[in-house]
Amino acid sequence: MTRDEMTAVMQEYCRCECEKDKAGWLALFAADVVHEDPVGVRTSHGLGDLDAFWEGFQSVNIKVWMTAPLIVCGNEAIAFMAAEAGPADARVTIEPIIDNVVFNAAGKIARVRAFYEYG
Repeated sequence: MTRDEMTAVMQEYCRCECEKDKAGWLALFAADVVHEDPVGVRTSHGLGDLDAFWEGFQSVNIKVWMTAPLIVCGNEAIAFMAAEAGPADARVTIEPIIDNVVFNAAGKIARVRAFYEYG
């Protein structure tokens, strides 16, 4: 994949989370995805687990965006992001968020390792 293709996927990743487009978000991932979010706390294996992960974070009303261009090496990218979460009267900003994203040959996200501090 090119940098532009990877960037488009990550922008779609953010859009889907912000607009609560679960079907669009899940469509970005390989069937056998491994998704660590955050690393050391929660690991989802496959789309079924990822679907459950999605349901788990909907209550925090998350908004996420990229804060810098991707760093791309081969089929991997480092995405620099930030997020806001929580109710309107108590929003929390989470920054920085650093995601290591691995893409498969079909252009799907095969692995995500999300690094951030929350709470």
